[in-house]
Amino acid sequence: MTVLASPPKEPTVDGTQDLFEEARHRRRRRRLVVGVVLVTLLLGGVIAGLMAAGGGGRNAQITATRPHPTPAAVAPSKAATPGATELAWIASGGLHLGSPSQGTNHLVPQTSAATATRLLRIGSRVYFLVRHAIAWRCNPEAGCVRLQTAGSHVAVFDTRTGRLRSLGTGINLTTTTDGRDLLVALNQSHLVELSPTGVRLSRVWTIPSGYSLDTYAPQHPVVAVADGIVIQSTRPTRLPSGEAAPDSAYTLAFWDPTRGSVRILGRDLFVIGSYTAPRAKHSLVAWVDGAHSGRLALTDTATFKTRLVTSPLSSTDTEFGNNFLGGGGFSPDGRQLAAFVTAFRPHDWPNAQLVLVNPTNGSVRLVGNTVVQIGEPQGWATWSPSGRELFGGSYREGSVIQAFELKAGQNTATLLSLDRNANDDVTGSAVAVQGGNG
Repeated sequence: MTVLASPPKEPTVDGTQDLFEEARHRRRRRRLVVGVVLVTLLLGGVIAGLMAAGGGGRNAQITATRPHPTPAAVAPSKAATPGATELAWIASGGLHLGSPSQGTNHLVPQTSAATATRLLRIGSRVYFLVRHAIAWRCNPEAGCVRLQTAGSHVAVFDTRTGRLRSLGTGINLTTTTDGRDLLVALNQSHLVELSPTGVRLSRVWTIPSGYSLDTYAPQHPVVAVADGIVIQSTRPTRLPSGEAAPDSAYTLAFWDPTRGSVRILGRDLFVIGSYTAPRAKHSLVAWVDGAHSGRLALTDTATFKTRLVTSPLSSTDTEFGNNFLGGGGFSPDGRQLAAFVTAFRPHDWPNAQLVLVNPTNGSVRLVGNTVVQIGEPQGWATWSPSGRELFGGSYREGSVIQAFELKAGQNTATLLSLDRNANDDVTGSAVAVQGGNG
């Protein structure tokens, strides 16, 4: 089922891709540095082709590029057992594929510029973002002129065939609610739907004025719900006094592009994700409520009733608060939500710990051996396609990407090592794929 319908009007193109560099998390202990690498001439042509129609002018229509195939980048993994779960993750050198618990690790060539902000899976295909650098031309007399603006494009690697392709410009992405197609954020206010192979299925939709796709930090997901998209205000909520609400608290809303309606839900810190049952007309959305001390909020779009859930470690006070953090996701059947809460170890950096939430009754279970250091107020978690395994970790702290694996029926996770010598260009994230089939 396609999530979106025709937009109310033509998009207005800003022309730049580095629009979300505002520092909205002033309480960070340290920033994670996302490295950028100059894109090849071929990929540069893809981006130029996409934005050329816009040209920065108003009322200009954005045209999407056709996907550009490349020769096979790497042979499919022969070590994979048919039906077994493999992990695709970003670490030093680019995109990796394998089973860390079994010691298999295959680096996918030509992916050194991959950024670990979002990874998605549709069948045997893994989607990720590749960052472009800002290009300058300088001389002693005239100074420096910017030739290319920072941005990124969407790439896809087929784990079954070993083929790598570019699908065009994008700064964030998600799947439609049925998991069959892609929704790609071209920038903070424009969205397009693509098939798994990159064929454009829609025109470009424009987010309503005053709202955005919550892409200021690329780790944050674009979230689709039945008949709509989750959007956020572009400025913090104002208090009755007229003063700005505490930083990081923005207005959360649902946008129905068919009707052109926007329904405000509340003030949020993070949107974690959504679950839509097969053929359902409503969704369950998980988010962190900015008006209730960072408690987890579970909202059913059928009734718009919200259940608030408190962390079992809410007595712990850390730099990032004492409740829920960003990152996580629903299991494939929607019966569990993986999420993160703040944890604390004396004389240590801020930490996060994995919890499993029952969306039906709001019960929360701490998972042992999952405390990870965080430099951002969030972690990451990904379920295997079968739902029998859960992988998670931190984006990065120091030179180590901390990760863990939890199998169904267990209360304690097994630690994994995705990268022990990560450089500043690596932030860590992963997605589980089904090995040997697709």
